[in-house]
Amino acid sequence: MKTSIPDSVGGMRRQHGAYFLYDARKWVFLLFIPVLRAILTRPDTIAETVSALLAFLRDFGFACLLAGWFVLRWRRALYRFRGSLTTRRGVFLTRTLQVSMEDAASIEVECSPLLWAMRSRRVHVNTAGLRRRSDVTLYLPADEARLFLPPRGAEIDGRFAASPWPVAAMSASSSNAALGLLTLAPALKQAGNILGRELPAEMMTLADRLLSLGLPPLLETTANVLIIGWSFAFIRSFFRYAGFCARRQGGCLHLISGLMTRRDVLVDCRRITALELRQTLFMRIFRLYTATITAAGYGRERGARPVVVPAARARELCAALDTLLGDYPLCSSGLRPGRRSLGRYILLPLWVTAGALLPFLMGGVWIMAGVVWLAAGLWWLAIRWMGFHRATFGVGDDAVVLRYSRGLALYEVHVPLEVADCLIVTRSPWQRRSGTCTVELRCYGEKRRRHRVWALPYDAALHLAGRLTIKPPTAV
Repeated sequence: MKTSIPDSVGGMRRQHGAYFLYDARKWVFLLFIPVLRAILTRPDTIAETVSALLAFLRDFGFACLLAGWFVLRWRRALYRFRGSLTTRRGVFLTRTLQVSMEDAASIEVECSPLLWAMRSRRVHVNTAGLRRRSDVTLYLPADEARLFLPPRGAEIDGRFAASPWPVAAMSASSSNAALGLLTLAPALKQAGNILGRELPAEMMTLADRLLSLGLPPLLETTANVLIIGWSFAFIRSFFRYAGFCARRQGGCLHLISGLMTRRDVLVDCRRITALELRQTLFMRIFRLYTATITAAGYGRERGARPVVVPAARARELCAALDTLLGDYPLCSSGLRPGRRSLGRYILLPLWVTAGALLPFLMGGVWIMAGVVWLAAGLWWLAIRWMGFHRATFGVGDDAVVLRYSRGLALYEVHVPLEVADCLIVTRSPWQRRSGTCTVELRCYGEKRRRHRVWALPYDAALHLAGRLTIKPPTAV
């Protein structure tokens, strides 16, 4: 990946002072222990005063040593640009890392409110290696970090900007506790009210009283936790993707997002190994799709999600993908499960839904639990039903396509033939009797995703899998 970074003059340079704050943030609370001890301690005797003073000096000395250690780590955090990026860090054990910028698969420049106030930026440089975190993380002045990004006024081949309300719909449906807010939280609140009003008036045995002890407060607390958890997840996701803009500049994708913390991400288009379209039941009601990519070297940081289109309708999505990834291969048709395979998809959620009859038969306060159980089962059953009608495995001239359901979402994945290097066809004893199989495709990327389609006709799936056979290299 080409950048406009000039070579450093002289030797290695020290990183920005923001390195110290972000390096010590896990232990910074220990620096306030002496202050808290001095505020909270009120000695009455001379012995207690001396003991409190010695404790304060001990804590203050420990805090000074801790601060000095992180200052020393910051002073030893050095970098240099000279044809490639070289970093060096460590106090006792020095670690030097050299990365060629042409081999960089992705570059992320992050600006949080704290970094903005300090006029600095955090830069993550990733290669296609197998690591859980970024290969290089730098804290640089704002002017120097801007050199990692395309210059202002650079030619833009294509551009897509997300609208606010589709981003809000995506954030609401993909938040961790969205299901709890929509179904469980109101039901739990109502159940708590019913239990609080009706149970004291009923004639219960001692065992019933012990079992119901503390249940209404527990249900109320659970409902509040679900609402607060969903609200936090929604705000975090919305703030991350608000103002999302994607640009195609040469052979790179430039992704810009963030309301409070701005993130500029450059992704090498040659490293993209899969294009994934995701749709939850909530998003399907509004006919919205989310498009993500699987790319070597992008998506290692915690919370990073390789989104190229946060939320858009089908027509807008197609236009955005044509603009951003016009040269990416796609496959439109493929093999689908037979009608007799419907049970493989809906049998388990159907049994779970039928289990909701048990609380209804018990009656009383358990009816509300049955309503919650029934709603969750029907939600899962609807996803599996749509997953059966959308399930596809196809091999085209340039790409492989898989459509399937996993969890509470529908997925459509397109993988280029040259990177579809691991396809597994499995058959259980029950599948042998029905003549079906399961096809699983594994993609090389940071998340090592597995894409799986169930209950496909075995002979036809094996014939399509044969088209992915890797040809041996020819002798020169």
